[in-house]
Amino acid sequence: MPWLQRMVVVLGHPRWPWVAALVGVLLAAPSLGAGLALDDHLHRFAVGLHVRGEGLGPWWDLYVAAEGDEALTRARMEVGFSPWWTLPELRLRFLRPVAAATHYVEYAAWPSRPWLMHAQSLAWYAGLVVAVGALLRRWLGPTWVAGLATLLYAIDEAHATPVAWIAQRNALVSAVLVVLVLLCHDRARREGWRPGAWLGPGLLGVALLAGEASIAALGYLVAHALWLEPKATEDQSWGRRTAGAVLALVPYLVVVAGWRILYEGLGYGAAGSGVYIDPLREPLAFLAVLPDRAAALGLAQLAWPSADSWSAMPPWGLARAGAVVVWGLVGLALASRLPRSRGLAVCVVGAALALVPASTVVASDRMLLLVGVGGSAMVAGVIAAAVERGPMRGLVRVLPLALAGPLLVVHVGLAALALPREVAAVAPELETHQRASVAGLPSDPALSQQDLVIVNAPPTFVSSYLWLARWDDETRALPRRLRVLGATFAPVVVQRADARTLVLQPVGGYFGDPFTANARGRAHPFSRGDRVEIDGLSIEVLGVADGLPTVVRARFDVALEDPSLRWVTWQGDRFVPFEPPALGGVLAIPGEPTPPPSR
Repeated sequence: MPWLQRMVVVLGHPRWPWVAALVGVLLAAPSLGAGLALDDHLHRFAVGLHVRGEGLGPWWDLYVAAEGDEALTRARMEVGFSPWWTLPELRLRFLRPVAAATHYVEYAAWPSRPWLMHAQSLAWYAGLVVAVGALLRRWLGPTWVAGLATLLYAIDEAHATPVAWIAQRNALVSAVLVVLVLLCHDRARREGWRPGAWLGPGLLGVALLAGEASIAALGYLVAHALWLEPKATEDQSWGRRTAGAVLALVPYLVVVAGWRILYEGLGYGAAGSGVYIDPLREPLAFLAVLPDRAAALGLAQLAWPSADSWSAMPPWGLARAGAVVVWGLVGLALASRLPRSRGLAVCVVGAALALVPASTVVASDRMLLLVGVGGSAMVAGVIAAAVERGPMRGLVRVLPLALAGPLLVVHVGLAALALPREVAAVAPELETHQRASVAGLPSDPALSQQDLVIVNAPPTFVSSYLWLARWDDETRALPRRLRVLGATFAPVVVQRADARTLVLQPVGGYFGDPFTANARGRAHPFSRGDRVEIDGLSIEVLGVADGLPTVVRARFDVALEDPSLRWVTWQGDRFVPFEPPALGGVLAIPGEPTPPPSR
């Protein structure tokens, strides 16, 4: 078939990775008009303070949401920057000076030109695709299969959030550096390139200072040691070869250990959250969520739907079953190629191992940049097994033929259509929801002398960065304090117990979603009788199911009708005024039928 021969030549060309990078950048180009969203506002504000000499912490501390300081957490709860259910020892503080430096430059040099910031992200993405193409040509050979895998990686819509959300650029930077690590290591081990022996570990250290996700490099390095170590010569035993492979990994382990000691010593890391879970600090909590998160990520990498969808509406049993079936079928379809392609085996094992560090964060497509390096090769391998004739018969031959069509539809047809739409929607979607949330809140001058009480908020509102990012307008009146009584997409029954008390009963309980769980993970459940005291308000948990509060009593120091309180609640798509029910009265606040997926 002439068309097949031409495809083989084009995809196998040495410069094809550059073409794939150009295709990916063109499809992602709509992100140039996306603007700023959420954390971007805070990063610009923080850099502005440092430029003026007013910054309080180090310039690279752009990725800080909670310091792990109970006194500081308490102070934030008092004014409403953190909700009442925040774990006092909550820590969300990430050491990413390399990524922060890219933001510092742009927010200092062109703070009002977001399109230049997005252009920088596109440049990083182009570099990532070219590096992935070079790596896959080394592992899979200079073949059309490596070229196809590079194209699949370039147009994968799962990469939309790191490309289009400026604050997520750390994922791009760390991914570029990790792929360079793997390139250096491969050359050092298989070609004897001496600079690679120190460049690889050195680049891994830099990568870890760009983003914690870089730890996924270890998975690919282990896979490389298993499958791509140079063959033993006649005078080398299997043991000597294995020892050489293990010793080659020692410098990387030393770098990781040194980074971790520095990380801990400076007070960085995650603790207490249900979104970010550190496997070393909270191993049991991580093991509890690993199967579900890895299943959602693995299914999203090879098939459908997005990992974000599972986080919003998690029928985890279905996700686990789907992941086992899909990865099992793809594995069987690759059975005829794996014995002949050790590089493909590295991609399969490396991608599977990369799912583990990707699962330290709530399941989201943005965590698939490094998983996708091997995942794209797996999809290309199945298509190759279907196209190329071989001696195999039966299921091993039929299965690739059956899977190739659906994989091409999902990873080429649908991906090429979805990537431009996704990158154009990421930042505006986040920003629009943010603006809509704030639009219904009061802003008259009297508010500055009142506590703003939100009876029920959408869970996406309660994070402090949402509050700060939209309410940094100096012309807008801010409340004396913010009091969010609860946050859920489900309906809430509200009962007036006495003149100063409301009893809230959320259907299904509070804090089971990935948004509110950011402030307190399931490993730190509430118990019946737990009480939180903040100025002017006492919260007591009266009922608990599966660690989630199902009945909460909110008792104020003043009557609910006191003019010092301003009441609102979420209804439909915005906040509206709320009038507490009469003494003994009961009312129901309707929920949202379909919560939006997380980013």
